[in-house]
Amino acid sequence: MRVVLATMGTLGDVHPFIALALGMQARGHEPVFAGAESVRGIAERHGIEFHPVRPDGPQLLADTGMDEGEIARALATDFGFVIDRVLVPYAEATLADLMPVIASADLVLTSSFSIHARIAAQAAGVRLASALLQPITLLSAEDPPVLPRGETMLVALRRWFGARAVRPLLRLAERTYARKLRPFAALRARIGAPPFSGNEMLSGPLAVDRAIGLWSPAFAPAPADAPACFVQTGFVFYDGGFAGQGLSAAVEAFLQAGPPPLVFTLGTMAIYAEDGFYAESAEAARRLGRRAVLLVGDDLLTKQQALAGPDVLVVGYAPHSQLFPRAAAVIGHGGIGTTGQAIRAGIPQLVCPIFGDQFDNAARIARAGLGLVLPKRRYTAVRAAEVIERLLGSDAIAGRARQAGADIAVEDAVGRALDALGIDAGS
Repeated sequence: MRVVLATMGTLGDVHPFIALALGMQARGHEPVFAGAESVRGIAERHGIEFHPVRPDGPQLLADTGMDEGEIARALATDFGFVIDRVLVPYAEATLADLMPVIASADLVLTSSFSIHARIAAQAAGVRLASALLQPITLLSAEDPPVLPRGETMLVALRRWFGARAVRPLLRLAERTYARKLRPFAALRARIGAPPFSGNEMLSGPLAVDRAIGLWSPAFAPAPADAPACFVQTGFVFYDGGFAGQGLSAAVEAFLQAGPPPLVFTLGTMAIYAEDGFYAESAEAARRLGRRAVLLVGDDLLTKQQALAGPDVLVVGYAPHSQLFPRAAAVIGHGGIGTTGQAIRAGIPQLVCPIFGDQFDNAARIARAGLGLVLPKRRYTAVRAAEVIERLLGSDAIAGRARQAGADIAVEDAVGRALDALGIDAGS
């Protein structure tokens, strides 16, 4: 079976698709990764066929006239940015890149934002599935999301009045953002794809043959109103990064030189709009008398190196699966990749959400008793030290985190996902 995996975004968006592609290879199938040029090295390192899809990062920076920090801040303040500046302007180019590779596929697996791939698959009559990376994508009225700027109104309405009070507001949100996506209706008509009356970005990922939820019940169980096409599989993991590196000699030496450190990270996008997060984190660790590892991104390593000291290690990247199990706690932004890896490691986490799904992920971590929340806009050394001290002093959180890690250790999430997609061994 030839399967096209189409996604866009940061490593947190890419890694799950690589994990699934490797699982497909192991079952004797042909995965094709369709994404930004920056992912080519990861795919080809594992013998996964790669197909480039525009826009890539340099093109987006050049065309918008923005740097990485400005784009990160735009994402944090304007939910429509990805529609207005990424999805719609490049629709023709993205579709032109995708149509030839999708035409030869037996199955197309897309991420939530891969509208163009869904349209191309429907136009070609190819079986279509979605990989949902976080619970917010279900837009559940029974288990409503915390909204992209941290608003908890829908959660409160569900508690007070039930799901019936939430559904109209979710539908209103879908209609509101659907207006921005109207150019895709014309695109559908032009290439012969069937019309779609819903929101291409919010409800489109659920209007498929199969939707797989790539998160574990230990983090968030499937809600009662999940659609019939939905199967929850658990987290799928890969974290080789762009270069496929393991722990560096410097990281290994630091870990062996003392007690488990605190790990501070903002993933691969929010690092460009960290706005003092790492300096405050280093100071918080010093106030607590704790050792710390700051994951600052390779591009910003030189800039942040001044924060290093005998008990503070500053590095660009380290595989979370190798670093987190040796940490005392993870302090991160709430990206789903980082969140899942911290749960897998069985350690407490402090989530400092900035934008998008991160607020919902943070709320679910707190609800599951796996950690605490301190929004990045309120993050200072003093506040962080106070909350981290409370986090590390909680036997209840430590116990739940260990149990969640143990639960994930026995999941065969990749196998369950492939079974749900009908990708059998040797078929």
